[in-house]
Amino acid sequence: MRSLRYLNAVLTIIAVLLTLQLWTTWTVGTSTGTLPAQFDHASTAEAAVPNAGAQRKQMIDQLNKTNANLKELTDLFKSGKARMRVDAPAGEK
Repeated sequence: MRSLRYLNAVLTIIAVLLTLQLWTTWTVGTSTGTLPAQFDHASTAEAAVPNAGAQRKQMIDQLNKTNANLKELTDLFKSGKARMRVDAPAGEK
């Protein structure tokens, strides 16, 4: 019985806080004459539907550039023009 009373009290406090949050968000957004960003569907319509094809093309272009850079590094190491030297960490001498 005691735990049920505690649970009801906690749930009531959470409901009051959520109501205050909603009221604050609503009143702050409408006091300036505009709705908050999460309620303004007209301005977020463009952001809500991204151009997936353009994003994929951009990702493919970036991957092609990365592959080209990796191929150049591989060619340098294979030709012997670039060498890798590994030093011991500063603590070990």
